Amino acid sequence: MATSEEIEKYCRNCVSRDFVNGKGLVCKRTGALPAFEEECDSFEQDKELERLAPPKPEDFPVSMTEEEMLAEENLPKGILCAVVACIVGAVAWGLISVSTGRQIGFMPIAIGFMVGFAMRQGKGIRPIFGITGAALSLVSCILGDFLSIIGYISQDYEMGYFQVLAGVDYGEIFSILLKNVMSMTALFYGFALYEGYKFSFRAQKHPEGGKI
Repeated sequence: MATSEEIEKYCRNCVSRDFVNGKGLVCKRTGALPAFEEECDSFEQDKELERLAPPKPEDFPVSMTEEEMLAEENLPKGILCAVVACIVGAVAWGLISVSTGRQIGFMPIAIGFMVGFAMRQGKGIRPIFGITGAALSLVSCILGDFLSIIGYISQDYEMGYFQVLAGVDYGEIFSILLKNVMSMTALFYGFALYEGYKFSFRAQKHPEGGKI
């Protein structure tokens, strides 16, 4: 847990820093005093400050040992958040695809990003977090593709969504899904897997910068 002094030294190097009479160092984004456990997701390095005042290692005491980070891991929480993101992403994929009448290439990328950051809520550093994030990103993409196909059928044949689900030939549906995966869609699925893995881990390195 970072102390107020450590947080202040950390925030001095962010472009969002500001000084208010009576308060001291505050964040421009929130207008409030900085408050975080050991890192800030909104940190943006002040490059000009780094050029004018090269950093010293002792200026950045905000850190945690591997044992401390492992102790804070919460895999069930990460999986729960990622599953919710997985379902939301799949439904969004289906709705957007059906409403626009075409597959949107950036959807798998957005899903990988969303599921990965949701998985990050588990504060994991072990490979299982990345593997789970990547797997759920892939599941979300396939489910989104499935829902969009069902939506197209429902729209074309003027049938209810659940009516289609009850009477559709799932063999044909999975055949279409397989063709999509084997086509250019596979490239975007790859992006989803990469982002789902990459963003599932907590940040372990703290930004560096000058001292003011």
